[in-house]
Amino acid sequence: METIANQLEFDQLMHRYSKSLFGYLYRLTGDYHLAEDLLQETFYKVYLHISGIKEVTQIKSWMYRIAYNTFIDHCRKTKKVPLVQIDDFFASLKLEPSLETERAFLQKYELELIYKHLATMKELQQKAILLVAVKGFSYKEAAELLNVKLAYLKSLVFRGRRELEKRLRDEVKE
Repeated sequence: METIANQLEFDQLMHRYSKSLFGYLYRLTGDYHLAEDLLQETFYKVYLHISGIKEVTQIKSWMYRIAYNTFIDHCRKTKKVPLVQIDDFFASLKLEPSLETERAFLQKYELELIYKHLATMKELQQKAILLVAVKGFSYKEAAELLNVKLAYLKSLVFRGRRELEKRLRDEVKE
C-alpha cells in the first residue's frame, strides 16, 4: 500500500513541477533535448529519494537543487562550462496584450537594460536575483538551491538590486 501512495505522490510532483523544472533546465542548457534528458534524470533521482523528504515546504527547493546538481554533473562529464542563459529568459517574457505600443516598447526597453546590467554582475549574484525577484523563490529556498547561507543570499539580492537601480538611474541620466 505504501508504494501506491509513493507512486501517487511522485505522479503529483511530476505533474506540478515538470514544466517549471524543464524551463529552468532549458535556460541553463540552452538545448531543448538536453533539458528533456536532464529533466528525466532529475525525476529519476527524485523518485529514488522521495521517501527521505520530510516536509512539504522543502520539496520545491529540493527538486530544483537536484535539477541544478544534475546539470552540473552533466557539465562535469562533458567538460562543458555552464553558461547562464539570462537573455533567453528575458526574451521569453511576454508583454501584456493590453499595453499600448509605446508602453510595450518601454517595457521591453527596460527589460533589455536590466538584462544588460545583470549580465555584467557576478554569476552568483545573477542567480540570486533571478531566483528571488523573477522566479519567486523565498530567500530560504533560493539559499538552499544555491547552497549558500541565508544571510549571504539576502546580502547578494539586496546589493544586486541596489546596484541595478543605480546603474539604471545612471543610464537614464545619460
